[in-house]
Amino acid sequence: MAEPVLMMSETANPDLIDVSPDCREQICCDSLLPALVQERVWLAGYSRLKTRYRIARRFADVHCFLLTLGGEGEVLVGDRRERLQVGEWALIPAGEPLCYQLSEQLSEQLNETLNQQVNKGGEWELVWLLLHKDSPWDAFASHPRFGCTSQQGTLLRTIENLYAEQERHQDPLLSALLVEQLGFYLRRLLQKGEGQSRGERLALRLELMLKDSLAECWDIARMAAALHLSERQLHRLCQQHFALAPMALLQRLRLQRAALLLASRADSVKLLAAQCGFKNEYHFSTAFKRQHGLAPSHYRQAHHPAFKGR
Repeated sequence: MAEPVLMMSETANPDLIDVSPDCREQICCDSLLPALVQERVWLAGYSRLKTRYRIARRFADVHCFLLTLGGEGEVLVGDRRERLQVGEWALIPAGEPLCYQLSEQLSEQLNETLNQQVNKGGEWELVWLLLHKDSPWDAFASHPRFGCTSQQGTLLRTIENLYAEQERHQDPLLSALLVEQLGFYLRRLLQKGEGQSRGERLALRLELMLKDSLAECWDIARMAAALHLSERQLHRLCQQHFALAPMALLQRLRLQRAALLLASRADSVKLLAAQCGFKNEYHFSTAFKRQHGLAPSHYRQAHHPAFKGR
């Protein structure tokens, strides 16, 4: 196992960077992609982390933004852990101690000995940005902030396109447009998250979690446990934010996905039903007709170009 790398930061605080070899990252840097300077971004990246990953450092002049795409990770803020699941983000202001890593790896003591065995975590897929202090980003980073969004894929695609431009060194104008787009998306995300209540974040997390795994077997107990709520709290959350019971919300999301697949793919109705989490084709057809007023095959004939007129 590779030894953790210990470095000294500008503030003379020890930095711990412990990354296992199977972690993969794409990083854009303002020295290689000068267009980043226009939005006061130092680094922007996409990371797919597994097995072992821990960063502990302090930046005096850089804010840190993290957004989970898949799996989950943990951020230590003060003396508390914040778990970042799909769609959840954190903004840690410059000067604040920063420690983030795969779940179940955060130690009770940040000054643990470096040769201590680190527990294996799961996987964490995220986009992240390091933003310069003394810039417009300061308006959002007066204190540590957390939020949730359903637009995480938009940031990912922009960063992937920027990374491709950095590697090819092709078009400064396109790079500038992509950086402007990145700044726009990030500001919109932070502004929308300004007034998010805990309930709104939990509701959005539940929706994203279910959409990400509709084919799995869900019940109320599993949903509640995933959100660290009681079953009664889960019912109250769903009624308040969706006007539905938890299992009715799951049914609606499954039927929405089914309608999309019927209108865009040629898979059999039986296979499509399984992909959306229905136990059998009959159960799916009955629920779909009740929701949309058409049997799945008739809905496909009405909305899929390849099936119209059959």
